[in-house]
Amino acid sequence: MKLLTMGEYYVWYCDWCDSRNLTPWTRTGSGKVCCGGCHKEHPVTKRVKESSGHRAATASL
Repeated sequence: MKLLTMGEYYVWYCDWCDSRNLTPWTRTGSGKVCCGGCHKEHPVTKRVKESSGHRAATASL
């Protein structure tokens, strides 16, 4: 799973149900994000990569 920034939100796709999710960046501080479609929780790593002006965090499943 890869989180991409869009304003104040991270955009990510659920690996389980493939739905698109928008999560406020402040919600990723707990280390978990929850899918809006299937409600499955996914862990988020603390590493945040910066490339070409965009920030992307990676998650380990």
